[in-house]
Amino acid sequence: MKIESHSTIEGGQTCTLGRANYSIARLVTLSAKFKVMDIPINHLNVYQLYKSLTLREMVKHMRAVNDADLSYPIILDEDGELMDGRHRIMKALLTEAKTIKAVRFDENPTPCRLDAEEQEYDRTNIEPMGTPAIREN
Repeated sequence: MKIESHSTIEGGQTCTLGRANYSIARLVTLSAKFKVMDIPINHLNVYQLYKSLTLREMVKHMRAVNDADLSYPIILDEDGELMDGRHRIMKALLTEAKTIKAVRFDENPTPCRLDAEEQEYDRTNIEPMGTPAIREN
């Protein structure tokens, strides 16, 4: 069975921060003329957890990481949270890059849509980078 390329939702990729939803294509357009900076990888929040991924879904992400182009900057919101570029960050981590190209909004644009309830990340069992997890079985 063929494993398809990674994609998010119909109609294009989106970013969700709290209740706010943004079109990635729109974020790329709005940030196109921003100054590109080199940001140390260890200054980024890389502790978002992904739950309930099947092996096929994980392989889609692995392919997206392999195909990620580090010449394109990641996009950060006004607080430094990631709006676009998680596969580029994963590739940078995998290749042990010290920095990554980034652009940042001084003020977040108006969201494309607001959810009724805020989405929260599960931050339980988060370990610092480079620290192996010790699990009791």
